[in-house]
Amino acid sequence: MRGARLAFAIGALALSGAGLAAEGEWSHQGRHAGVTLGVMPLTAQWRSAFYVNRGFPAAVITPYVAACGLSFGLRNAGETPVDARLADWRAVGADGQSITLRLPETWDTQWAAAGVPQPARIAFRWAQFQSESHFEPGDWIMGMATLTAVPAAPFRLIARYRDAGGEHEIVVDKLACAAN
Repeated sequence: MRGARLAFAIGALALSGAGLAAEGEWSHQGRHAGVTLGVMPLTAQWRSAFYVNRGFPAAVITPYVAACGLSFGLRNAGETPVDARLADWRAVGADGQSITLRLPETWDTQWAAAGVPQPARIAFRWAQFQSESHFEPGDWIMGMATLTAVPAAPFRLIARYRDAGGEHEIVVDKLACAAN
């Protein structure tokens, strides 16, 4: 199942051009040891079109579209497995305010309450960066996520992950939510 979700998310983002600025190049990147994080701010218009075309009513997807949305690509080119949890990631605005990421499960609860059709909810889950991921050497994944508030620009993203050596951070600077 993980392979199917990964293939769908990669295909959807790669075909749309949302996650890549150019072939294999992210607009913002950070690295620590052998782990690389690519980040691309996503416009509200792009996210709305993406999900409306997968069965979401436009009015229902509006809160997701209004949030600061980002596309992530995380690659483990190191020699040991790594684990990442979105709950451990933060954006820090230019004003110093720390902002968490909204986990995909909280959106899914909202979609279920709004009566969003199951196929649309599955498409949503598959295109999101997973809340918890385990990466063996050579593994990588792409997906979308939103912040719980709009940070003052420019903001930095602090992405924490764990490996056999302990806790580590990847910092990606000079980010801003996409303008529409």
